[in-house]
Order: sequence, then structure tokens, then C-alpha cells
Amino acid sequence: MENDSENCRAADGLGLERAQQGNPPMLLNEVSNELQQEIDLIDAILQAPDKKARREAILQAAETLGKTTRTIRSKMKNVQDEGVAILAVGRKDKGQFRIPEQWFKFIVKIYEWGQREGSRINTRGVHVHLVALASQGEALRDKKYANGFKGYPKVLEDLIVGKHPSHPTVYKVVNFHLEQTNKNVRHPGSPAEGQIIQTTEGIIELTHSNQVWQCDHTKLDILLVDADREVILEWDDDKKKDILGRPYLTLIMDSYSGCVVGFYLGFEAAGSHEVGLALRHAILPKQYGSEYELQQEWQVFGKPVIWLTDRAKEFKSNHLKQISMQLGFKRRLRAFPSAGGLIESIFDKINKELLSHLPGYTGSNVKERPKEAEKYACLTLDELEKLLVRYFVDHYNQHDYPRVANQKRVERWKAALLADPEVLSERDLDICLMKTAKCKVQKHGSVQFATLVYQGDCLVDYEGDYVSLRYDQRNILTLLAYTFPKHDRPGELIGAVHARDEEKEQLSLEELEWTKRKLKKQGKEVDRNSIWAERLGLYGFVEEKRKSKRQRRRKAQQQHSQETNQSQVVELFPQNVAPENQPEVQENIASTADQHQTDIVESTYTPASSESIAPDVVAYDWSQLLEDNW
Repeated sequence: MENDSENCRAADGLGLERAQQGNPPMLLNEVSNELQQEIDLIDAILQAPDKKARREAILQAAETLGKTTRTIRSKMKNVQDEGVAILAVGRKDKGQFRIPEQWFKFIVKIYEWGQREGSRINTRGVHVHLVALASQGEALRDKKYANGFKGYPKVLEDLIVGKHPSHPTVYKVVNFHLEQTNKNVRHPGSPAEGQIIQTTEGIIELTHSNQVWQCDHTKLDILLVDADREVILEWDDDKKKDILGRPYLTLIMDSYSGCVVGFYLGFEAAGSHEVGLALRHAILPKQYGSEYELQQEWQVFGKPVIWLTDRAKEFKSNHLKQISMQLGFKRRLRAFPSAGGLIESIFDKINKELLSHLPGYTGSNVKERPKEAEKYACLTLDELEKLLVRYFVDHYNQHDYPRVANQKRVERWKAALLADPEVLSERDLDICLMKTAKCKVQKHGSVQFATLVYQGDCLVDYEGDYVSLRYDQRNILTLLAYTFPKHDRPGELIGAVHARDEEKEQLSLEELEWTKRKLKKQGKEVDRNSIWAERLGLYGFVEEKRKSKRQRRRKAQQQHSQETNQSQVVELFPQNVAPENQPEVQENIASTADQHQTDIVESTYTPASSESIAPDVVAYDWSQLLEDNW
């Protein structure tokens, strides 16, 4: 195991060396519809169950893309050699039945309707019902038939034109439905060798370890608290602890040995990125510190040949599609829910053998849940993660395999390996990490993510440009930066950036978000009297300065009015004035002209004889004005 760890570190170092030498790993960011169509077509070829299906998929891809089959095969080889980024697109298979799924569900619906309230309609009766509906033609669009075809638009259009499945097809659909619903007898268990798994693509016989990995998730029946679990929050009227809620567990198991290969624990509802993080954990060799108090090593790792899941949308996402193409494994869906009994059984064991012993356990039965589960809740997410690791490594994987005496699960896994598991570097698994689509690089090679500031010398040359960040939300103190090119080009690894001003060794995204919410709530109750006093003092000072300024301005205006409103009577015709007053008038004219060079001076003249000039009439002697230099 030590050699494996050294090999893993060596491979990881080689991955970084390749990135520094100009051949960095490439990942897709966002793709156009045309590029997505090409990925879809190539993915259909890679997921084909047999040679015939593969040939047909190649022909279909060539016809759709307008290329030769040779070009399509070349694209397939490039994807297998270089990864999905060399191509940039993929496609999932469509259809799970030989007839459209709507028709399958519609036939089952009619059969179940015929079994209610004492009726016993047989298979022939279901077919006759379809024939009768088809005979109505366009009348099926009437309101009285609307509820019957809600959710079945394809069925409605087929019946209107007279199309419907034949009697043998209806017979097969009903029988298949009855076989799946009437299995009430408990299966004694498959033999140790020759186990089979039924998928929608056929039956898989289990023959070796890392052949088929199963993945599923559940919401654990335990309440967790934040890191400050001993603090009673002031804003909580009931004086309860700061309950975070119930976490989600995504689990991956090896079908042949029954070993737990990897997992992901978090508060986010399980989606494609959480599944990707669980897969990344499962593929990489695992090393844990002394704080986990492990007695054994978690030796199970590698890469699956087949990835088996149910039909949940997160397992059929574009992200998981790109991961399977990049890492080179096939995806398969369970034929029916009971095919996932192996992984469902461990969820029950986790409840009974671990969670039921812990404070804050709620129980799996909603009606019987303890009323004081919140009162005793005191575990954090990190503490539960350590307990789960120890349970999987020292307890579950060390138990005897149920169908073989004296053989532990982990021993069965090691004994049935066809070859040593391939050790992938973390750079090869960056595609499993979560990403943020765009982030602009600021000065000094810094970026902002989730209110934290990250810096890295590798980003200095990208200031002002956009980059894509990849991260593990269990620890967001270190992020990986990829270029964010245009025109659907794949992003290239730039380097790692680290959170600035953070003293913790590990910080999850959920912890950061929860801390921000808690501080926001606590802020409402903080004593802010000094803050408010400072603000009020500032407002009073501003208002006093404004008032003083208004008073000074008003006083200045009053003084100006007193100076400018004095009478400045100027006699324009000094020849009509008494001789002794003439010099004074000229002096006034001169002083007024000096003070108001642009003003027009008006004077009211009262003549000696009122008969010659009418009162209140201003008279101008232009010759005299010119002589006086006006």
C-alpha cells in the first residue's frame, strides 16, 4: 500500500509537470448546441452494448454530422486517448422499451384502472379498450377525454390517426408489469459465484473486483449542528442549538466484493457534482491522518468497468456523461429498483450499527421519531465524516463476505483483481470537481469566490481576464484555476490559488455559508449604541455646518443689498442744473461710470417748465453724452 501511495504521488507530480511543460490537462467549460450534439453521438457509440449496436450508432453519427464512418471512428479513438475535451461533446441512448415509454405507461394505467372496485379486466380487454378509443378519431380531443390523456400526448396523437399496439404487445407489457409488481417472495440470495445484475441493456455476470460499481445516495437520519455547538443562540426564542439539519450521503460500492469504495457527505441535496466528488474519492488511493484513529487502511480504489445506477436525473446528467467519457467506463441503469439491493442494504446497516448510537438520531420512521432529537444534537459534519470513515474501513469492509465463509470483504476484493488498479493523478480527476463558470481576475492575481479572496502567482498574467474555478466543496481553501476561452474551446489548467487571510486548515463551502448566515442573524442583536451615537453625532455636525453656512450667506446678502440699493441719481443734462451743483453731478457721473462700466444709468429729470416736457419722461441729449465720453 505504501508503494501505491508513492506511485499516486509520483503520478500526481507528473501531472503537474506536464501542465508546467505546456501540455496541461484540458476540461470542458460550456459547450454550444452543435458541440453537444457531437458529444451525444460519440457517447452513444461508446455505450453501445454489442457490435451490431455500435455499427448502427456509427452510421447514425456519420449521417447526422455529415461525415464518413472513418472520421467518426477517428473521433472515438481521440476521445479514448485524449479525453472528452479533445472532442467537446456526447449523447445518451434514448428509449428503454421497444414501444414508446408513454405507451407502456398508458397500457399499465388502463390495466390498473380495470382492476379497481371489483372489476377484473384481462389483457384482451385492455387491447379492446385501445381499439375502441382509436375508433373515436378526432373526437378524442373533446373535454370528456382530456383527463384520460393528461401526460400522454404521444398516445393521443397515435390513437387519433388509428395507431395502437397489437394484442401480443399489450400482452407482453401487462405480463412484464405483473412480473415486477407481484414478486412478494423473499429471494434467498445469489450464490457467491455467478452473481448477475439485470440492467436495461441486458444481464451482467459479476466475475471480478472493480467490474461493476454501484452508486446511490440517501438523507441520513441524524441532525447535525455547527462548529460552535455549545453556544446557545440569543435570537432563538426556544433556546435551542443552532441546528444545521440532516446531511446527504452519496455512497459507491463494489458489486463483486461488497466493499465500500468511496463516499461524499454534505448538506447539499445530492446532484451530479456531488456524485462526481464521491467518484473522485473512490478512484483515488486514500490516506487518513492519526485523528481518524483507523486500525486498518482503506485499500479499495481504482476505476470501474461499468457504473450502475438508478434512473435519477443526476445520474443521467451531462456532467456524469463527460466524466464517463473522460475516464473510460460504461454507464448502465438498473432494470428495476430491486437490482440495487446491495447498496440499499448498507444504508440500513449504517442506521442500525452507527447512527442509532449517536445523539441527534431521528430514526427512519417519521411517525416514531423522538421529540427531543434537536435537544441532544451535538455532532458536526466533520465529526460524522470521521465516524463514517472509521465505520467503513474498520468495520464494514472488514466483515466476512456473507456468501463465503472466512473471507473478509476487503480480502475478496484484493483476491479477485484482474490487475493492479490504475493510479490516476488528481489532475486527471479534476473533471469530477465542481466548477464556477466565470470569475474575473483582479489585481495581484486575485479572484473572489464565495466572499473569500484567493491569490496565486499563476494568475498574475491573467489580470482582467475570466477564468473557470474548480473546487471540492468540502474544502474551498484551495481552488484550481482553468482558462475560460471562447468558442467552446476546452479550458487549460493555470494552477492552484489559495484563500488569503484564512488560518484554518480546512473549510467547507457549507460551513462558510452557514457562518455568514449566523453572523447576519447575530448582528441584529449586537449592541450598536456607540455606532448609532457616532452616526447621530456626525449627522448633527453636518446639520450645524449647513446652518452656519446659511446664516453667513444670508448676512452677506443683506450687506450687499444695503450697498447696492442706495439712490444714485445722475443728472444727464448738467446745463439745466444750477451752476453751483454742476461739478458735483459730474463727479457723481464719473464715480458711477467707474463702478458700473456695463450698467445703463437712468435718471429722472424734472424740467423747469412742465409745458415743454411732459412729467415722468426721460430726455437724452446725445451730443452732450458724446462730449462727456459716454
